[in-house]
Amino acid sequence: MINRLLAMLLCLLGVMLLPVATLAEGCFLIDVDALDMNSVSKSAYVREHLSAPAQGVRVRKYISSSNELAARVRLTITQAETSAVVFDKSYGYLSGTFDSGDVYLPYVDNNTIPYIITLSIEDWVYAMPFMQQQPRLTGNGGCTYGLRLRELNPALTDTWAMGTMLDLDTLRVQGGLTLPVCASNQYIVGQASVSMDGDWLTVALALDPTAQIELTGSAVYVIGDSAALATVNPAAMAQSAYAVGQAIDVSGLRSVLLYVPLVLSYNPAGLTEFRYDAGDPWLSAQWALWNAGLQSEGGGTPAPEPAVPDGLDTAELPETATGNEQPAEPVWDPDSLIIP
Repeated sequence: MINRLLAMLLCLLGVMLLPVATLAEGCFLIDVDALDMNSVSKSAYVREHLSAPAQGVRVRKYISSSNELAARVRLTITQAETSAVVFDKSYGYLSGTFDSGDVYLPYVDNNTIPYIITLSIEDWVYAMPFMQQQPRLTGNGGCTYGLRLRELNPALTDTWAMGTMLDLDTLRVQGGLTLPVCASNQYIVGQASVSMDGDWLTVALALDPTAQIELTGSAVYVIGDSAALATVNPAAMAQSAYAVGQAIDVSGLRSVLLYVPLVLSYNPAGLTEFRYDAGDPWLSAQWALWNAGLQSEGGGTPAPEPAVPDGLDTAELPETATGNEQPAEPVWDPDSLIIP
């Protein structure tokens, strides 16, 4: 039966819908007595009853009402793809209702991970799958891909937040550009479209619909005087905040720093991951724009480019839907740009 479960799990892993709209809280309870053991090898049953975005599992099974009928109990949890045993414990002789307590499973990667749960009670063996889905991330920070703001000026922030330098002269000719939207310092969750119509600049968002994103805070900052920037905490910034989709007058400016702080909750399973590469040619051009802006303003010493690149995932953005409606006033948690 365990071999059949293993084959079913690997098949299910390739076809099941990964995003889940609930927040993982603690461990998922597997009540063996409530399961239909004749159906645990069926994909639809596993999706409904044995899949969850949880940190681990808790296994429960009634044994007997008498101490004289106590039975030896053993619980083993195996990662199906690798056959690695991640938990194995003998509980000795028990009666009443067996409860394993919370068993936390190791984090593997940004995927659904199939496990085989094997509960042995004397000569009876109960084998069932569990599909551990990636937990939904809540209240995380996001922004457009660009320069690390703490590298521009350490006084601005100690978070991973990024801002994007815009060459407005080029945008006036080209009409616009598209930027990745990053979240949690790890994932690409969509794209931002920057458009120019004369001296009016507009930023629109198109977020990945598969991630079931809930946007609870947003703002657009277009900063022409970089030397005057003292912080990127929206609660303390002196610069004007605009709404996503709002036309912004940039007349008289040749380059600006675009800063789009977001607060969002989403399902990360299946999203493209990104890695920040300070040596990427596009980011080198960003540094040149930043330093040219400082020199033209006469307000600061050019910032040195970081010398050690981290590598960059250049995979294309996933297809995105139209942008979400945004509140006019940003709602912001200063710590939200830090991965929990």
